[in-house]
Amino acid sequence: MGNAGETDKTIRERADKFQSIFENSTMGIFQSSLDGRFLAVNPAFAKIFGYASPEDLIESIQSIDSQFYRRSEQRGKILSAIENKTGMARFEAEFLRKEGTVITCSLSIRAIRDGSGAITHLDGFIEDVTEATLRKKEIQERTEHLSRENLRLRNMFKDRYRLGKIVGKSAAMQEVFEGILQAAGTEVAVMIHGESGTGKELVANAIHDLSRRRSRRFVPVNCGAIPLHLLESEFFGHRKGAYTGAVSDTRGFLERADGGTLFLDEVGELSLDMQVKLLRALEGGHYFPLGESRPAESDFRLISATNRNLKDMVRDGRMREDFFFRIDIVPIDLPPLRQRREDIPLLIDHFLRHFTGAENPPVLPGKVLEALYKYDYPGNIRELQNILQRYLATKRLGLLGSMEHERAAEISGQMEEAEVSLHDEVSRFEKSVIEKNLVRHRWNRIRTAAALKIDRKTLYTKMKTYGLLSPGRGE
Repeated sequence: MGNAGETDKTIRERADKFQSIFENSTMGIFQSSLDGRFLAVNPAFAKIFGYASPEDLIESIQSIDSQFYRRSEQRGKILSAIENKTGMARFEAEFLRKEGTVITCSLSIRAIRDGSGAITHLDGFIEDVTEATLRKKEIQERTEHLSRENLRLRNMFKDRYRLGKIVGKSAAMQEVFEGILQAAGTEVAVMIHGESGTGKELVANAIHDLSRRRSRRFVPVNCGAIPLHLLESEFFGHRKGAYTGAVSDTRGFLERADGGTLFLDEVGELSLDMQVKLLRALEGGHYFPLGESRPAESDFRLISATNRNLKDMVRDGRMREDFFFRIDIVPIDLPPLRQRREDIPLLIDHFLRHFTGAENPPVLPGKVLEALYKYDYPGNIRELQNILQRYLATKRLGLLGSMEHERAAEISGQMEEAEVSLHDEVSRFEKSVIEKNLVRHRWNRIRTAAALKIDRKTLYTKMKTYGLLSPGRGE
């Protein structure tokens, strides 16, 4: 009798244990008959399908086929699949909740058999995977969209030597073209690294023109050319009366770039304070114009460019680490012209066509071409552009290092041919000095102006007067 009592107690304890698991499980558990009725469900199962209690669900659903499955034939297919299967079988199907909404669930089910092998009922577990399925679908749709977009971009890229206004057949430029195509198919921030004059703004423009934002504005900003006290107003705009001299509402760069692309050239020139304010706008999409208490919104894509080592700036405390990681997601490295000499003939042909407007531009003498090919171009493509403009006008190259010799020969020849006014000679000399300093400082106007001991506005005016501003160049 004692042994029988202990057995009953053990059975009761085991039953209580399984009942506790059944009642408290966060996963839906059920038993159902072959004819389509629920025999038992746990509270989690009832909750998944919007019923107040297991009893409410069992009483409400008289036919699993038509009231539970979204498609009534689904249950028949599942029964056929598990008829000759032992153990659990896993399925995914759509089900109806009490209020009529559709959810996607993962269903693990097995057939319970009697001693003769006949199926008596079904046991199973169910889990709501609607959100996970939606995320998976979104990722799949996004992947398909990117594949279609990438194919579109590649179909546009018929000429492997040209992409937009960028010219190059070298291996280094083919990598740049590939980076542009990849960046154009995404929305993430891009950082273009390269020396002054390598064409960073052209790359940013190409990314914008190939992206889904191409119908909206491309807003270039030279961060090094904006006075510190005007940075916030220029970026975020201001309202009338925000400060002395604010006589009307003014739109900032962020508002103008809404829906389009904001290009920050010389991004390393931004102050730490401005980096913080821009970071907030990048992360939340909100910013405050000066004099405005309500936040404004801007949906812009950010592309930045620099000729500095930003990692060194982060290490030295001149750039915030969080700002750096936010703007340098997809890097594109532009090679200097001296590392892609095979592109020089293509570039010469491109610029000569552009400057002359002729389908068959003038052919340069062999010695001139040889000198252009061997030159190191510290000012990169911008310098080549200016050299060719000067050659078309004067038939002299004026390459850095041989400039003084060529200048003396030029003046000597002119003095023999005709009288030259003092004003003209002073102007030529001034242009030569400015150009040499621009090349020496890699066409950085701030450093060039400091070296010449003149302000940036005066330098800009003189560069414009002497034709030292490259057309369409914003760097």
